[in-house]
Formats: sequence, structure tokens, C-alpha cells
Amino acid sequence: MTQQNMFFSEDHVYKKKLFYDNGLRYTEVKAKIITEYKPPTPVLKSSVNQTIASSAGLVQHGTSHYSATLTLLFYSKKEYADWLQFIGASHKYYDEKGTIYVGIVTGEPNVSTAEMETKYIVSIGLTLIRKQEFEYRYRTQFIDIDNHWAKGYINEMEQRGLISTNYSDGEAIANFRPDDALVRAEGVSFLMRTYRHIEKILRGQ
Repeated sequence: MTQQNMFFSEDHVYKKKLFYDNGLRYTEVKAKIITEYKPPTPVLKSSVNQTIASSAGLVQHGTSHYSATLTLLFYSKKEYADWLQFIGASHKYYDEKGTIYVGIVTGEPNVSTAEMETKYIVSIGLTLIRKQEFEYRYRTQFIDIDNHWAKGYINEMEQRGLISTNYSDGEAIANFRPDDALVRAEGVSFLMRTYRHIEKILRGQ
């Protein structure tokens, strides 16, 4: 399995795995973590807490964050290059106990090669928050998409804030109307939200 669905329950966890956000979903980094296990180290609240929002709009209201150093073994230049283009994106780390952390790569990676430069050994630093402390701000459960072929896509886009939710008397309207025609105003609004989302990813914000 190479991908982790971010909407699985907390019972669906990996151990000693690293994933990155490619803009649509978390994808596993195709490298072996060869670091001797050390749990992420708690760090008292600092200015880092205010900037950890970074790539995916993470919000941290706790009193500390965590730091970790990982050494990754990539078995080919392509696998290393595939991950490197998303090094500024949000990362999800499952430690050896299966605890979930979300965060960003900090600093410059330390890169060395092995076996006639066919393998890459990369050490990175991570600034993390516990997954239990992180929640998406969008959580509307649409009631009319359960058996629709696009349910998974609709849920992913809604969780990222790309699909607007209508409200009536302060309550979210839970009908998405997946087979209704798209009007021009809705199309333009969706394109603008998508543009801003992509721009945020490219800027590492």
C-alpha cells in the first residue's frame, strides 16, 4: 500500500512511515526510515508554534510542538526526486508506536549517496504536532452523496475548503446536489478557491 487516506479513523494507522501531501492526498515517501527509533521530542511553546501552519493550513493551539530527525534511504534517484519536489508540503509521520504526527520539514536536508551513487541517504528535521491536536476546519457531512460515484472526490475537496457549504439559520445545509448543473458563478468561485489552494502549496504556506 502506497497511500494513506487521511479520512480513515485513528484505528487505521501505520508504524514508522512518512507521508507527504501532494495536494490531493497523503502519499507515502518511497524510502526506508533507517533511523534508530526515538520518539519525537516535545518542545516548549515558541514562535515556531505560530509558523507551523505552513503548507496545509495547520492550526496548533497547544503549549508545545515536537521535533524529530529522520534518516531516509531512497533506493533510486527518481524516488528521491519524486519526494523532493514536495519537501515544502505538509508531512504526516507515524512513529514506531503508530502515534500520528503532522508537520513540516525544517532546515536543509543532509544528503549522501551509497552504492555507486544509486542510493540516497537523506537526513531531515521535522517540526510536528500530534494528529490528535489537528483538525480540519471543514466537516460538512453531505447526506445525498452516499451512493454517488464521486463521493470520495467530493469529500476530499470539501475537507480542503474547495467546496463551499451553504448555511441556513446558522446550520449547514447537508445537500450537495451532485447531479445538478454547475452555474457560471459556482464554477468561477471553485476555480478561484482551487487557485488559492495551489498557490498556498507552491509557496509552502
